[in-house]
Amino acid sequence: MARKRITLEQWLIDALSDEDKGQPCTMVSLVYCRPGSGNHQEIHSKQVKPPINAKSLADFFMNKATGYAQDLPGIQTFKVLCFYGSDQPQAEHPFTLIDGELNASNEIQYSKHEPTEKGLMGMLMKHLEVSNSLLMQISQTVTIQAVIREKELRQEVAEANGIVRDVIMDMTKTQQAHQMEVLRFQRETEERRMLGKALPSAINYITGRETIPQHLADSEMLDAMAEKVKPEHLTLLVQMKILSQEQATLLAARFTKTLEERAKERELLKAVPPEDKPAELTTGAASNES
Repeated sequence: MARKRITLEQWLIDALSDEDKGQPCTMVSLVYCRPGSGNHQEIHSKQVKPPINAKSLADFFMNKATGYAQDLPGIQTFKVLCFYGSDQPQAEHPFTLIDGELNASNEIQYSKHEPTEKGLMGMLMKHLEVSNSLLMQISQTVTIQAVIREKELRQEVAEANGIVRDVIMDMTKTQQAHQMEVLRFQRETEERRMLGKALPSAINYITGRETIPQHLADSEMLDAMAEKVKPEHLTLLVQMKILSQEQATLLAARFTKTLEERAKERELLKAVPPEDKPAELTTGAASNES
């Protein structure tokens, strides 16, 4: 014959009258056992003082449990804890609700897996509940890991973009500095060339005598003007009657000749081989000529 189940009321009668604890029961609590996690959630706690009606107390906590589990599917486990003047419970009584209802019969449905139809149904329901719980945990874990990885990837991309941006900015600054150096060198070179061309006339003026032949000084001056004065400038000077048409024609011819000579010089410089040309090429060219 199967042992009869102990109801919550019967257990409370024994727990409240237990003299082995040293002190009377001072508080009774109802906690919910979260499936799969092992954590407990307090539902309600109640201070108790003698005399205590065990039936009223059992009905009170049972109503709390059924109200909490009324929309929770499957088997839900609760515990009633008794405290005896301390912060730690010294007695507990677990019980289960199935789909929010208490099974008060002697045959405990879904809690044992006997080789019967009820046992098979209980096993299948338990298997389904555990499987769904595991699937939910796996899904949550994968989702959290994906979010974390996405955050890490975004941070890595941002850092890489920052490095590339810094490198590009450094390269741009270097190129700009190089261009400024080239422009400064060109300007200084042009200033020195212009100073060299104007120097003969300046020396003759300062000394008050023709230290450098005047025709050479005038020639350098005209050559320097050739790159600055355009034909339209000469036309404007003629219109302003600063120069005559004959003077403008002579100057234009002189400037054109100077520009042509400088263009030829530049072409010749381009045709000159570099100083570091390999010796074998020079040797080969000499043998071909021979």
